[in-house]
Amino acid sequence: MRVAIAGLSHETHTFLPDPTEIDAFERGAARGGAIVDQYRGTNTAIGGFVDGCEDRDFEIEPILHASGGVSGTVVDDVYDRYVGELCDELAAIDDLDGVALFLHGAMVTETRVDPERDAVRAVREVVGDVPIVVAMDLHGNVDGRIAEAATAVCAYRSSPHVDAGETGRRAIALLADAMAGDTDPTTVVSKPGLAVPSPFSATTTEPARSVVERAIAWETAPELYDVTRWEDRDAVLDVSVFFGFAWSDVPQMGVSAVVTTDGDLDLAETIADDIAAFAWEHREGLTNPDGLYGVEEGVAYAIERGRETDRPICVLDAADRLAETTYVLRELLEQGADSAAVPLLWDPEAVEACEEAGEGSEITVDVGSKSSPRGGGPVELTGTVEWVGHNPYVATGPMRKGQRIDHGPTAIVDADGVWVQVTTEMDTAMIDADPIEQYGYELDDFDVIVSKSKTHFRAVYEERAAEIVIVDAPEYSPADLSQFEYDHVEGVYPVDER
Repeated sequence: MRVAIAGLSHETHTFLPDPTEIDAFERGAARGGAIVDQYRGTNTAIGGFVDGCEDRDFEIEPILHASGGVSGTVVDDVYDRYVGELCDELAAIDDLDGVALFLHGAMVTETRVDPERDAVRAVREVVGDVPIVVAMDLHGNVDGRIAEAATAVCAYRSSPHVDAGETGRRAIALLADAMAGDTDPTTVVSKPGLAVPSPFSATTTEPARSVVERAIAWETAPELYDVTRWEDRDAVLDVSVFFGFAWSDVPQMGVSAVVTTDGDLDLAETIADDIAAFAWEHREGLTNPDGLYGVEEGVAYAIERGRETDRPICVLDAADRLAETTYVLRELLEQGADSAAVPLLWDPEAVEACEEAGEGSEITVDVGSKSSPRGGGPVELTGTVEWVGHNPYVATGPMRKGQRIDHGPTAIVDADGVWVQVTTEMDTAMIDADPIEQYGYELDDFDVIVSKSKTHFRAVYEERAAEIVIVDAPEYSPADLSQFEYDHVEGVYPVDER
């Protein structure tokens, strides 16, 4: 069997002011055989494609993989260039048996509100009746229209995304059966009209965990919810829950249940509607849970608790989408924190100033919030340049294990016990211990550690931190969605309350 694999990924925050240009994608783009070499064995959907195909001795036709990260609306040139390249390459492959695509699900361009759907349609026009499976991020915004072109669609089941590679392998298993003619995939999408801010989509916490567990149970034991379905277990091919990406002003924004069965439309609809209804029943816990702090009180609590425990307190500054906001950093300084770490603060200008000063020098430098006033404004930092240099490394954390990470030229400044790591390349979140430990420090060196992740940090910090304190700052992506004016979202709670 000959299988083409490709990926195009971006999580688009449509309320951010700056567009995302093609350079953001091209920096890490891979093509042809480099995809197989770079992603084999990694915890990525593309890696799962490679591993799943090689396990079955399929002939792989690797085309391209490009990811632009998380940022503002994508310029149309990105879609036109990459989807055009993908379709041209597909058209040149003889005797193609299947296509596996990784598409994030929350990409938006200047003129396309659902470019993933458009990309699958474009591929379908080129390959005809060849099966197409699509693996996607759990935070994708999807509706039934993508299922009209794709043979099957499946999402990560974990946030943190520790199962990205497994999702790629799931997709290849679906594709293999469809290519062999052993199944007739039938996919249904049901949407409850619910927007979930990303911090509340953590599948290690309730109620998101129960939503995903219900989806998995429907796939593995449908009789738990409908005793008449005990004989239909083999008919359920895949059940996925998309929690959506709430800071995207597009009509398809929000939670989706996506179900693929072996030719059983009624069963697919039953399962999808059940999961959508279950998510709706838990809407308050998914949109407005207890335990959310304001910045001042959350930082004060973390400093106090950190001094009482032998493990760090993790402060989640979840509203920062560009790894540069300063509300929490400013509060740590003003409240006199003396053992706190703020990793991966994006500020190339501050890095350059530290390089000029040199290691061991005393420096006063403005850091953070250079791209938008919404970030809280730069903070004046006075301290010692503890380290400056360039330190690419291979990730060891559960989500990025095996991937090459490069923060670009980086500097670490210690401002009377507040340890700040400023970077040249934007990495939107500290999701594991690597940004600290790969630079010669230990997590337990600090009372407080700040992450700007949403859920991914939990794969490490639920175990290694004494407590997680979530603060909601007035930054780019606050949990309070009422701070944004949506023009294209209707009937979605709590954006459009009903």
